[in-house]
Amino acid sequence: MTTPVSSSSGASGAAQDLNNGLAQMAQNSQTFLTLLTTQLQHQDPLSPLDTNQFTAQLTQMTGVEQQLLGNQLLQTLVTEQGLSQGANLIGKAVTAPGATSSDPPVTGVVSAVTEVNGKTMLDVGGTQIPLSSVTDIFNPSPASGSGQGA
Repeated sequence: MTTPVSSSSGASGAAQDLNNGLAQMAQNSQTFLTLLTTQLQHQDPLSPLDTNQFTAQLTQMTGVEQQLLGNQLLQTLVTEQGLSQGANLIGKAVTAPGATSSDPPVTGVVSAVTEVNGKTMLDVGGTQIPLSSVTDIFNPSPASGSGQGA
């Protein structure tokens, strides 16, 4: 018997912003290097430009690029950690509050884990609940193994 553990194709807002930032940084870096190369090719050899400013700008752009890449790796790690935590709950009974304050709590056995828009979701009796909203985890009794949500 296999139990699905998957990730949705939709990226979270933070991940999308990060990807946009990386794309823009790559474009800005390429533009900067093109301008630098052109300026160095056309400078007066008897009066060369001060390269300290170019070096400082290149260093700053590289630093920002490394920070964006570090953020991307951290986002991936957080997503994978959430999926791993959720996968450890498969077969366990959990309780979480209802969708609204007037709804009864959802209690049942976790049967699947997915990632939806950056959030780890547990399938409890056909109901999707965020991992972050789980208030109680326990071993199911043999009679409650069906995973029915309240």
